Amino acid sequence: MKQYINDNGEIWDGKPITVGEYTYMAPSEDILALAGYHEYVAPEPTQEELLAMAKEDALMRIGDHDQSEAVNQFYLGGVPMWLDAPTRQQLRISIEAYQATGAETVTKWFEGQQFTFPTSAWLQMLNALEVYAAEALNVTEEHKAAVMAMDNVEAVEAYDITAGYPQKLNLTTEWLRSHT
Repeated sequence: MKQYINDNGEIWDGKPITVGEYTYMAPSEDILALAGYHEYVAPEPTQEELLAMAKEDALMRIGDHDQSEAVNQFYLGGVPMWLDAPTRQQLRISIEAYQATGAETVTKWFEGQQFTFPTSAWLQMLNALEVYAAEALNVTEEHKAAVMAMDNVEAVEAYDITAGYPQKLNLTTEWLRSHT
């Protein structure tokens, strides 16, 4: 939709225009011109503005990738899942409580499946998952810093925001049972 601006920098807001003795409810371009308005044409963005927009877009894509299953996923006994930081913390507290009461195994349900492992295996899983999450976050932050340090749009647009992430964990039931 076209916008119209006058020499004072005021943008016409779509309200009726009075020119001379007449008020126009839906003024034509000719009437708007008589009232001192002309079509507003946005200036071309500067190289700095283009670079800032490219960086903003890249940072948004990095954030989206960081929150996607491409990063936030691991496999437990072949079942794909993710445990966010608060869930990992709560699970650790629960497992440690079981362990403190002398329980040797714990059963938990994820994605509709039952998993029963020794308490020490659960803790090893949480340790491995915590390290994976920390390493993935480091890559995300490295990508953000790299993008912010770039000085041209082409480099920002060509930057591979998916590179360098650690391989997803594939915790088999055998792996868990062997880490007791």
